[in-house]
Amino acid sequence: MTANPKPSIVFLHGSGTNPDIFRMQTRKLSAHLEPHFTLHYLAAPITCDPGPGVLPFFEGCEPYLTWMDDSSAEAEAAYWNGDSNGLLGKLVEEIKGLGGGDGGDVVGLVGFSMGGKVATEVVRRLEAAGDRRVKVVVPVCATVPLQGGLVKGGGKDETKEKEYREILARGVARAESVHLIGERDPWRSQSEMLVDFYDEKGRSVIRFKGEHHMPLNDAINSRVSKIILTACKIA
Repeated sequence: MTANPKPSIVFLHGSGTNPDIFRMQTRKLSAHLEPHFTLHYLAAPITCDPGPGVLPFFEGCEPYLTWMDDSSAEAEAAYWNGDSNGLLGKLVEEIKGLGGGDGGDVVGLVGFSMGGKVATEVVRRLEAAGDRRVKVVVPVCATVPLQGGLVKGGGKDETKEKEYREILARGVARAESVHLIGERDPWRSQSEMLVDFYDEKGRSVIRFKGEHHMPLNDAINSRVSKIILTACKIA
C-alpha cells in the first residue's frame, strides 16, 4: 500500500456492455483523470443482449452485462426497493469496500445510461446513511428509474409512475453532479429528468452535439475533469 494513495473514481457501464467496453468508451475522460485518481471499472451482475450501438464494433466482446431486470415495472421496482442483500445493496457495499491497495476512498462516480441512474441511487443511499465520501457524480446520457413512468407511445403506466414518484421523493443527492446530455439522444428526456435527483446548488448540465454515447470532444472532457478535480479539492 502506498503512503498516500490516490482517491478513487468508480465507472459504471451502461446496460448491454461491460467494463472492458466502457474503458474504451471513456478513454478521453480517463486520460484526464488517471494522473489524479485510481479508476475502478465495475461489472454489472446480470448477462444480457448487447446494448444500443454496441454491435458491430464490439462484437465478440462478451459477456454483455446489465445492472437490473427492467423488463417490467415490478421487476425494476424490486431493484430499487431491495434491502442491503439485494443487487443494489451489494453494489453499495462493493463501492464502500474499495480503496485498499493503491487506491484511496471513492470520491466520484461516472455512470453511462443505466449506469448513470444506478450511480445516482448509490450516492443517495450512502448519503442517507450519513456517508458523504462521494463528492461528485457524472451521469452520462443517463436514464431514470422506471423510465420516469413513461411507456412507449408517451403514455403513462400507473405502477411505473407511482414507483418513480416514490423513488424521487426519497430526496436529492447532495454530491455535486455533472450531467452530460446528448442533444440527439433518443433517451434525452430521461437524462433531463435525472437532473432533478440532484441538489440544484451543486449540479452542472453540459449538452453536447451527439446521440447516446460518451462525448469524445477534448474540450468537453477537459471541462468535466476540471469540475471533478475541483469538487474533490484536487485542482
